[in-house]
Amino acid sequence: MSKIILHCDLDAFFCRAEEIKNTSLEGKAFIVGGEGRGGIVSTCSYKAREYGIHSGMPTFQAKMLNRNVLVIPGDYEFYNLLSREFISFLKQYSNKIEQVSIDECFLDLTDYYKLHKGNILDILNSIQKGLYKKTKLKVSIGVGTTKFIAKMASDYKKPLGITIIHNKDIKKYLFPLPVKSFFGIGKKTVPQLNEIGIKTIGDLYNFAIENNSLLVELLGKFTYEIPLYLEGKSSDEIYNEFDDPKSIGMSRTFSFDTNDKNVILQYLNKEIERVVNSLKKEKKVCKTITLTYKNAAYNGDFKSKTFSKSFNEYTQDLSTIKNEAIDFFNKTYDGQVIRLIGFTLKNFQDLHETVTQMTFDNFLTHEKESKTFLLVNELNREFNKNLFKRLSDIEEHENN
Repeated sequence: MSKIILHCDLDAFFCRAEEIKNTSLEGKAFIVGGEGRGGIVSTCSYKAREYGIHSGMPTFQAKMLNRNVLVIPGDYEFYNLLSREFISFLKQYSNKIEQVSIDECFLDLTDYYKLHKGNILDILNSIQKGLYKKTKLKVSIGVGTTKFIAKMASDYKKPLGITIIHNKDIKKYLFPLPVKSFFGIGKKTVPQLNEIGIKTIGDLYNFAIENNSLLVELLGKFTYEIPLYLEGKSSDEIYNEFDDPKSIGMSRTFSFDTNDKNVILQYLNKEIERVVNSLKKEKKVCKTITLTYKNAAYNGDFKSKTFSKSFNEYTQDLSTIKNEAIDFFNKTYDGQVIRLIGFTLKNFQDLHETVTQMTFDNFLTHEKESKTFLLVNELNREFNKNLFKRLSDIEEHENN
């Protein structure tokens, strides 16, 4: 039996999140993004799209298309919260989940389907309706035997789409689509493909199986992989970051390609916080951090650069890790336009096995915390109630 791979893609996620907070926005033309000449549309509501507004467009251009369009500043803390709820909900269907951005993931439904049988459409409808009931989020789902086909299927019908593409139906569904719809083909490449006679995905396939020299010159070795993608023979492996005991990490694909360091750092800060929280839940300490940048320029694939750095001592302290990571970012980021940034912790040791060489500063901190702990206990005993807590205990409880 072939695998059943789902691509779950939240519909206009940032906008939907804002509608959840403020229901009066539903049905209105609005964008999530920045104001002013330097502002960029991060995403836009479906109503705004009717005016030709799209992600990555300067805000002032969006206002030229519709002067009444509302501009909502992004609430990324809330978006990350909803994203976690999204993944948490899906875990009841599979523990094989690969989150590829804040609003989309791949899921291997094979084992769940084998266990429950039934009608696949009923299962997919239960995912859509269950997610909406729990979070008010709307999701489009694509199904295929590979990640590529599932991704193409989820884009086929939006919003709230459910599209299943069997291998035997790939030509029917995908070949008539414009070549710009092929996942992985960049905007700058599309006009070049059009110039050599490739207008549709079917054209791309035919050129590829013939090893057309013009296509090879344009796409390089990726030309030889295209038939595998369009015959349902590409990857079906789900890479679950939570299953890897040797590392904890995550990556985020931006809503638009950027080299704005402020935007990149905003994403990176959130990644660091989530990864360190996961590290603490695993009761681990780490010694190595890794940063990954995926270049937005497409030359057969999106090239990645990875940089690693190790500490002198094992740690799980958020401030220490964040300061080191941001400093490392400033030293390694070369200003290129990127589409993704990733952050990973490696080189683990169990917390209880770690013996830290106590410096004078550590000693003072330890003494201060011990005295606070004793004082809190004394107060609680005096009132015969658990009324008092250390701030660090409250923060740790909230993080967990």
